[in-house]
Amino acid sequence: MDRADEYRRRASEWARWILTHPGVVFLDTETTGIGQSDEVIEIAILDATGRMLLQAISKPSCSVDPGAASVHGLDDTLLASAPAWPVVYRDVLAVLRTVDHVVTYNADFDRRLIAQTCARYDLRFPSLQWHCAMRRFADYAGRPLVESWRAYHRLSEALERLGIPHPGSHRAANDAEACRRLVHAMARGLPRRY
Repeated sequence: MDRADEYRRRASEWARWILTHPGVVFLDTETTGIGQSDEVIEIAILDATGRMLLQAISKPSCSVDPGAASVHGLDDTLLASAPAWPVVYRDVLAVLRTVDHVVTYNADFDRRLIAQTCARYDLRFPSLQWHCAMRRFADYAGRPLVESWRAYHRLSEALERLGIPHPGSHRAANDAEACRRLVHAMARGLPRRY
């Protein structure tokens, strides 16, 4: 077995473990941007079966970057009447207190943005085990074929490589579901299309 096959086998084993472990959720966020002062403006959390545990938007204390808004469609006008993060975060904590593991596509980003949003409002961020499906998929499929200088696939590329349709627009619930579908496909050992 060569190194690539070994990485792929380990990624499949990880995915099977994730799907059989009872304390796992899939999470995604949308944010005002990607910088050190940006905030979470949408969050979705699903269980391994795809059941929606939480879906919420929140009004940020800063403006939504136009570039970010062009990706997810959430802008200051749409968020003006949404609750602030501390209100939404009570519901987030109610879900996260029942689990041990969070799976997301690009865990470093989602974890950082949730932590910095909590810090802005002096809220405690819970200690959980974070799993990065993006990194695991890189082990499963290798480097992206397009722009091969990148180490990781975009979520839409990962789905395409396995022939899985994306469940919808670039919003938190759809991306959490896309991540969940990707992990299920890895657990089944679904072959790469190219």
